Amino acid sequence: MRLFALLAELQPLLAGAEHELLWLAAHYLNLSKSEVQTRRDYAVSPAQEQQLREAVARRRAGEPLQYITGLQPFWDFDLIVTPDVLIPRWDSETVIEQALTLLPKGEALAVCDVCTGSGAYALALKYERPEVSMTACDISEAALDVARQNAAKYNLNISCRRGDLLDALPPGAKFDLIVSNPPYIRQDAILPADVRREPPLALFGGADGLDFYRRLTAEAGAYLTPGGHLLLEIGADQKAAVSGLLRAGGFTNVISGQDLAGCDRWVQGAWEEA
Repeated sequence: MRLFALLAELQPLLAGAEHELLWLAAHYLNLSKSEVQTRRDYAVSPAQEQQLREAVARRRAGEPLQYITGLQPFWDFDLIVTPDVLIPRWDSETVIEQALTLLPKGEALAVCDVCTGSGAYALALKYERPEVSMTACDISEAALDVARQNAAKYNLNISCRRGDLLDALPPGAKFDLIVSNPPYIRQDAILPADVRREPPLALFGGADGLDFYRRLTAEAGAYLTPGGHLLLEIGADQKAAVSGLLRAGGFTNVISGQDLAGCDRWVQGAWEEA
C-alpha cells in the first residue's frame, strides 16, 4: 500500500491530531517526519501497515503515544518508556538546567535522583557532568529496570537502588545534591485520559499532593553534605507550600524557578548543618 493512501485512510481516525499520526508513521516506517510528509509514494509493507493500524487504534483508545512507541524525547535522549514509568515532560528540563548550576564542571560530586522513574534526571545530569557519582532511587523495581535500560542505551554509569524514597540509601550516605520529581498530584484531581494511563504510584501525592515533599524535606538533611542542596520539581500551584516545608525542615536560601511556560516548576533549599 502507498503511504499517501494509508495516511488518507487513517487521518480521520485521529482528527485534530494529525501530528500524532505523523509521529506514529515515522516510528513504524523508520522515516523522519519530513520524509513521511514528502515520500507519499513510499511502499508500506503489510507488516508496517498492520503495526501502524494497531498503533492508531491504541491511540484512539487513549493510550499515550509514548507507551505505544516506547520512546520519549528528553534532553538529548530518546528515552525508553513503559507503562511502569511516568512520561518525562519537557518542562522538567528546567529542573535539569537548575541542577547544573549547582554542579560545577570538573568536580567529583555525589548526586542522588529520588523517584527516578525512567532515569530522566539521573541520565541528563550524568551526561552533562560525567565526573559526578550518580545514584538513582525508586520504590518500583519495574521503573528501575527501565532506568537501567536507558543507562545502558547511552552507556552512562548510574547506581540504581530500590526503596521508599531515601530509605533506598545506605546509612551514612552523603550527597552534594538530592534532586527529585516526586508524585505531587492531589488524589482527587481530574486528569486527562492519557495521563490516567500513567502509573498511579508515580502520580499521586496524597490528599493535598504534598505527602512526599513532607517526607523529603524532613529526611533529606541527614543525607546532604554541609552546603548541599535539595532540589524539587513541583506542581504549578505548590511553590508556597513546598518552600514552607523546606524552611520548616531546616533548609536555608530557599528559592524557586519557572519553566518556559511561566509556571512555577522547582524549589530548592541549602543544607547548612554540619
